[in-house]
Amino acid sequence: MTPALSITHKEGISRKLLAAFNASGFSSRNKYATSIGINSSDFSNIENAKWKSNERLLSTQKWIRIARSVGYEFTTRQSWITADTMTCRAIRRQLEMCAKDGLCAIFCDEAGLGKTHAAREFCANTPNAFYINGGSHPRKVSFIRALATAVGINPDKSKVEDVLLDTIAYLSALPNPVLVIDEAGDLHNNTYLLLKRLYNDLEFQCGMYLLGARGLKKRIDAAIRNRTNGVEGVYSRFGSRYTTVLPEGAKERKEFLRKEALLVAEANGLSDAERINRMFSRDFDLRTVRREVLKSRIAA
Repeated sequence: MTPALSITHKEGISRKLLAAFNASGFSSRNKYATSIGINSSDFSNIENAKWKSNERLLSTQKWIRIARSVGYEFTTRQSWITADTMTCRAIRRQLEMCAKDGLCAIFCDEAGLGKTHAAREFCANTPNAFYINGGSHPRKVSFIRALATAVGINPDKSKVEDVLLDTIAYLSALPNPVLVIDEAGDLHNNTYLLLKRLYNDLEFQCGMYLLGARGLKKRIDAAIRNRTNGVEGVYSRFGSRYTTVLPEGAKERKEFLRKEALLVAEANGLSDAERINRMFSRDFDLRTVRREVLKSRIAA
């Protein structure tokens, strides 16, 4: 049995939900509710605080789902401030360009640079910017339903083709939409063919942005060498290049990571010089910084 949530947490989730809706740019509450996996009645019950007089209107599981979707933090230890790192700025600039001009691009660099965090942050605060995790939805049908959900289209119609057509039509009607597809190296070949179709149907109407670690480049390059159907076409449509921020030289790479790590540490209250120096004495990335921040909060 799922433990009950306190009134304080429910009020916090409610505030976070309404703030996320206002930042999202969705034209209707119904579409926004669909995009985070709840129905319009759930949204209304929270917006109008009806749950306070009848707690049975929303189950604990539903509250937890909403909290997860909007990024509510149950403890202060989990709170996180987004630092203005070079990686974050590079991704933000590219996404702004893709949204404004309906362009497509690929950002591909080492794991642990904060790529996913930067992309999620952009989508959470930019109207008509939609995030889809390709690692969670690598297969074509699953990806279509995830894409539909992200933009607020009912994903449960009997015909997947109808879901896709409705999603394409809706995206073509929006001002400056952009799709961010994270963990793109995990997508199946049929899903790459779908990306090609999305590009063809939404060319210069909807930006698209593939995001991944070095495995994404390896996957695309190998598929092109092996003449895997559709992948070369996708690479061409997405600019035939990979954007990176990490320098190639070992010394330059370490200095880049050090500067990024210090920005993140400072933004999130990690000032213990001994802990920071110990972190820098071994291999580290921004995930290492997050762990050290959380450990320092526990120790405080």
